[in-house]
Amino acid sequence: MPSLHLFLLFLTASLALNLTPGPDMALTLTRGMTQGFRVAWLSVLGTFAAGAVQIPLVVFGLAGVFRESPVLFETVKIAGALYLVYLGVRALRRSLQGKQSIVTVAAGGEQGVFWQGLFTNLLNPKVFLFLVAFLPQFADPAVGPVWQQMLVLAISSKVLGLLNGTCFAYGASRIRHWLGRNPWFLRLQDSILGVAMLGIAGYIFFNRTPGHRGG
Repeated sequence: MPSLHLFLLFLTASLALNLTPGPDMALTLTRGMTQGFRVAWLSVLGTFAAGAVQIPLVVFGLAGVFRESPVLFETVKIAGALYLVYLGVRALRRSLQGKQSIVTVAAGGEQGVFWQGLFTNLLNPKVFLFLVAFLPQFADPAVGPVWQQMLVLAISSKVLGLLNGTCFAYGASRIRHWLGRNPWFLRLQDSILGVAMLGIAGYIFFNRTPGHRGG
């Protein structure tokens, strides 16, 4: 189990990430806005189920490599922090430029909605890339086995995503007309994400000390 401080920081970062517009959110919002809560929630459930494939690949694969090479562990953390900077800057640029949009999903029956949600998440390489960059930032070998910490973090992130997705699905089904008239809401989401990602990257950089094993 990661330390309480890192775990709370991780949950905060995961919450900020879940607020950003992306394929999963676009699918959830459009399902909710066009087909109601039940269909949108099935899509969210499919996104959550993708973790059954993503988590073992990322957690156990990374943990084995890091156990053999502490230097590589530190290198990946630095690279991950740089990736968070990239995400933060890109989110802030989207917010300033106002390029957000809600993707339209063709209406259809409930059959296949779950699988569409699953494959939308599973086939998005950015999800794997983000897990690889994100999880090691909050794992400390001094606390315990890295793989156990990353497993707890990955599952917690997926559960938080399920809860957030459920809220978005319900909200979209209730405020479909309001959301369409207020594009500023999507810009606000990107602003929150950008600030959060840059803040976390800064924390990682400025709290590192030479030779520290866990970051």
